[in-house]
Amino acid sequence: MHLLRNSLDHGIEPPADRLAAGKPERGRVTLSASHSGGNVVIAIGDDGRGIDAEAVRNKAVERGLIAPDADMAEKDVLELIFAPGFSTAEKVSDISGRGVGMDVVKRNIEALRGTVEVASALGKGTTVTIKLPLTLAIIDGFSVLVGGDSFIVPLVNLRGFQERFPVEEVRTVENMERMGELIPVVSLRRLFEVPGGQPGYERVVVTEVEGEMVGFCVDKVIGRQQAVIKSLDDCYRHLKWISGTTINGDGSISLILDVPQLVRFVRAKEESRLQTARASRTLSQ
Repeated sequence: MHLLRNSLDHGIEPPADRLAAGKPERGRVTLSASHSGGNVVIAIGDDGRGIDAEAVRNKAVERGLIAPDADMAEKDVLELIFAPGFSTAEKVSDISGRGVGMDVVKRNIEALRGTVEVASALGKGTTVTIKLPLTLAIIDGFSVLVGGDSFIVPLVNLRGFQERFPVEEVRTVENMERMGELIPVVSLRRLFEVPGGQPGYERVVVTEVEGEMVGFCVDKVIGRQQAVIKSLDDCYRHLKWISGTTINGDGSISLILDVPQLVRFVRAKEESRLQTARASRTLSQ
């Protein structure tokens, strides 16, 4: 509801401004919902004035959220609208500005293990996309082992399996050839710091996330399994890459991986590691 109000109040221009810009006098706000992979995708779009990225940047600098010389892509600048209390509106109206900021919107969506993204073109409009996982009690997946730890990879993300024979020291993220193309592969043993020696033979579980192939290296693929999802305790809710747990037939417990969130988690860790490495090299010079 808050996003719809924003489109009506901050997005759609007055009729005179729209005519002056060569647009139809009446604005259009579109609400759509679809099913994609394991998610429900909700999009709220308008053909209004769009978000002025430069205005957002200036406001963020003014509030001390970013440094004046910060080098940020436009997509990252637009994400600043989700900062607590952030607003570029010059005045509050009865339609929006009801004490619920975009930070609250994002927090509530993330509490449902969802994501929210914004795309905008100045003078053309804005689209906010919400992705929420399907709340199914039972999912189909493949059970895999890493050391003594058991995980479930949802079938909806799975695209195949491949073998790997590591001959050098294994890194957390590497590349591997698959069908003539290089894809990133993630060692779950290194990522989760699973105790035990590195095996000389691994299975790579190939998944697809937002059109990109990503492999996850495991010790063994047990087989297909229907998993009854058990929710995580509140103290583990910050582990967004875990959808929940399931109890196996032998009484053991498997963690159900949220593959898209896991890919984002790995990407953030790698970017942080690379930034630290670059800063270290700069200091040494």
